[in-house]
Amino acid sequence: MSEEKKPKIDRFYVEKKDFETFNSLKEKGSPFAGAHSKDIFIAAMVTGYNEKCSIELKSKEGYFHEKDLTREDAALIRAIAVNEEGGLNVLLDKQKVYSTAEQFATGGILLLKAKVSSGEYGSYAKKLASELLRAYEKIQKTKTENAEGQPETEQLALTDLISRGESDSLEFKSSMVWDTRKNTPNKELKIAVAKELAAFMNTNGGELLIGVEDDKTITGIEKDLAILHNSTDDFELTLTNLINTYLTKMDRAYVELKFDKINDKQIAVIRVKKSPHAVYVRVEGRKEEFCIRPGNSCQTLEVSEASLYTKEHWPDSR
Repeated sequence: MSEEKKPKIDRFYVEKKDFETFNSLKEKGSPFAGAHSKDIFIAAMVTGYNEKCSIELKSKEGYFHEKDLTREDAALIRAIAVNEEGGLNVLLDKQKVYSTAEQFATGGILLLKAKVSSGEYGSYAKKLASELLRAYEKIQKTKTENAEGQPETEQLALTDLISRGESDSLEFKSSMVWDTRKNTPNKELKIAVAKELAAFMNTNGGELLIGVEDDKTITGIEKDLAILHNSTDDFELTLTNLINTYLTKMDRAYVELKFDKINDKQIAVIRVKKSPHAVYVRVEGRKEEFCIRPGNSCQTLEVSEASLYTKEHWPDSR
């Protein structure tokens, strides 16, 4: 029996019985006259969210496509979903994110209609901006203390982070132990990871994702785990050993490792802090290397460049 094909998630729905109510707000004489269906939906969603009114849809009808969303619209929808579910993991479930928005829009459409009818909505653009601001402020107030002071990348879902691509604060590696091209373990992969960690430490910190190709393809670390007794503990021990070997033992304190999953693919998320001292990569039989990350790649400085860089960045060190 063939597997049932999942419906494509590319549009937003409203309750069938409310379809005409949504459209009526676009008619002449309404402050929303001439507005796009998306704008009506967002206004209803924000109204429902602000009034804490969420209603599950019983009979759906497509209302507009996701391609009509602006970047700000999409950010607000995701933020509301994160706030409702209490964590970023919801962003891995697109259906849940959209469903949350649809339920608030369903709960808010009649409230929005009543506001319009009472004349409360005067200027559509001005009022909607006010409502959006209220929604953002509500989300900001409910953020956990753990989120305070964290870098922007930490606030994003893993999928959003990957979609941004490599940058001065984000690097992808397909593996740390198993060379998929040579089909064998390869020590050079560990050295490459050590260089990336050192580069982040010597610059402004960042995140290294292992299990992701340069082109954003998610491969996972399953092949690494296969030769590490399928143990994430052994993966972490391997990371610790490579830091101890190629950097220094004290540098392990600037690295935090966690694991996440995308489509059943395990991803190693390594968060690196900026170091209070210069960090060198030491490989037996080779000269020490000093690495930094001025853009979206690790770069090794010559001795004279490294000397100047360390004097400028750690002037109090000796």
